[in-house]
Parts: sequence; structure tokens; C-alpha cells
Amino acid sequence: MARPSEPRGLLGGIDVGGSALKLGVLARDGTRRVERSLPVRAGAAAAEILDGAARALKELAQEGLAGVGVGLPGLLDREAGRVLHSPNLAWLEHAPVAELLAPGLGLAPRSIRLENDANVAALGEQWLGAARAERDLLLLTLGTGIGGGLILGGALHAGPGGLGGEVGHVVIDPAGPPCGCGARGCLERYASASAARQRALAHGLPAEAPGDLERLASRARATAGPERALLEEIGYDLGRGLAAVQVLLDLRLFVFGGGFSAALDVLEPGIRRALREWVFGEREGSVRLVRATLGPSAGWIGAARLALG
Repeated sequence: MARPSEPRGLLGGIDVGGSALKLGVLARDGTRRVERSLPVRAGAAAAEILDGAARALKELAQEGLAGVGVGLPGLLDREAGRVLHSPNLAWLEHAPVAELLAPGLGLAPRSIRLENDANVAALGEQWLGAARAERDLLLLTLGTGIGGGLILGGALHAGPGGLGGEVGHVVIDPAGPPCGCGARGCLERYASASAARQRALAHGLPAEAPGDLERLASRARATAGPERALLEEIGYDLGRGLAAVQVLLDLRLFVFGGGFSAALDVLEPGIRRALREWVFGEREGSVRLVRATLGPSAGWIGAARLALG
């Protein structure tokens, strides 16, 4: 009996950001990768932005697309292919994303899959990046906030409401500062890039200009001083959040993306100290802390991975 033929066509991925959309296509084995970035025009409506992305993606593919995945910030109705709420991107609010993309892609809306942006970044790193072929991991994006993408047993775990892996909103201090989510003392209020800038300023260290966090990390590497002390303190708070995850899930691999992940080497001593103090069973030595390797391509690559099913 003849074996069924492999579905034909390339996989497409779109990663939606505030100022640009990153998109690309690749073969089902992860090869033949080609990508592009499209700026988001201020004031443009969802229909215009997404139609432009669809047409650019189809142009990149040149041949048929087997399916497309989309990474988006916000709360999603995955079954309906639409955004329910996107607090930072007003043009995405209530947007029927799959329906708007479908005509330009030449696909049925059901062939377009939606997922949270941090989750698709985790899928990208697990498929072709720093966590290639790993079955259990948490990816953290250290940026304006802290996003999280959780892979368990080789599959993305978002939970029935899509909140799985939202490590940025693990509470490490109930009496801490208020968070935009409505709680107090969330991890991202202590260890995101935004929090690091605020903490540096509170210590009298420069942190307002672009590149200041990179310079802070460079000084921390060079010599013991207030910069190193601050980053180890931030790392300790980050480690407290990871300790809660480890006690619950016994994860041994944490992957760090986002701009502030460049400081992982000087954050790590604090992270490991917290893991030693907050996780019982002397497991800290088996935990791996690694930087993501796909950079800004992780999101669209992971989105394309959705199309594999």
C-alpha cells in the first residue's frame, strides 16, 4: 500500500509587535528560512496592517503555504481566531485576525492559528533554538515586562484560559508595588528591564538613556561595586520567581530572551542564590540557565511551528 504523501507547502509565521511585524516562511524541517520585518503605520487599522502582512508572507513563500501561525500580545480566542483584549496595541482590540489574514494568504481561516507572543517564542527556541528538542522548559522574555512560555512533555502548555507560563505575574512580595495586572509584588515589577531601570535610578545609577542597562552590566562584569550588587539583587528576586516555578513543576531548564537577557551572566549569581535558599532538595546545581539564540526571529519561527500541529 502506498504511503500517504507529506502535506506540501511552506509554513508561515507572523510575530506581531508594537512597532513592527516580523514574518517569515520555512520548510517543514525548519530549513529554507526567509524573513522580513514590516513597520506598523501609526493610526492604521487592523485590516490594513494584517492584509499587508498576509500579502508580504505570500510573496516570501512564492509557493503554497500549508498553514500559518500568528504570535500576538493579549488575550485570545484561539478557536475563533480573534483577539479579545490587547492592552498595549489598540488596533488589535477585538480584531478577527484569522479572518482578516485569510484572503491575502489564500488560506481558509481555520488554517491560521493564533497564540500568545511569549508562547510562540518558547516554541521557536524549543524547535530550532537554545532548547532544541528539550521536552520541559520555561522561556522568560525580560523586556518591558516579563513574559513566559511553558513547554511540558514537548508540547506548549497554555492552560484552558491561556494563562499557563505567565511567570511575570508570580507574586514574590504581596506587600510590593502594584502591577498593571491588578496584583501587587509581581515578579515583573522587580526583574524586568523596566524594573531594572527604576531600581538603578533609585540607587543613583544612570538608567535613562538607551544602552544604560548594557553599560550597567558591563561595569558589573568589570569590578565589584554598586552595579554588580544591584544586578545580583535583581537576579535574586528573579530567582525567587523561578523557585516557585521549580517547586511546582521541577523544571531544570530556563531560557531567557528579551533585551535584558544580555545581562544573564551577572544576574545568574543572584538567581542561583535564591534557588539554593528557596527550593528544597539541593536541586540548584541541576538547573540550567541559558540565553535564547534565535533573537527577534524566535516569535515568527515558533508561530510557524504552530502550523505543524
